[in-house]
Amino acid sequence: MGFKNLVAKLDDVLGKHDRGKRLKLEELKRLEEALEKKRKKYRDRLNLKPGASEETPAQTEVRLRVVEAQLTKLRALMEEASP
Repeated sequence: MGFKNLVAKLDDVLGKHDRGKRLKLEELKRLEEALEKKRKKYRDRLNLKPGASEETPAQTEVRLRVVEAQLTKLRALMEEASP
């Protein structure tokens, strides 16, 4: 799942939560796995030689911070959704 799609998916989940809809723990776990993969990818990318990626290190750092913030929000939602 691409970065933009992942961000949009989490926004959708947060919107559902804000509207009072019940969240499915399975869906949240899949989203968490996708975010974890992105976080690992961006950390690995930052450790590459400069110029090895199409993105600048600054762009990658921003994406990494966004993914980490989303993981924090998602984990809070997962705690609420757990029985």
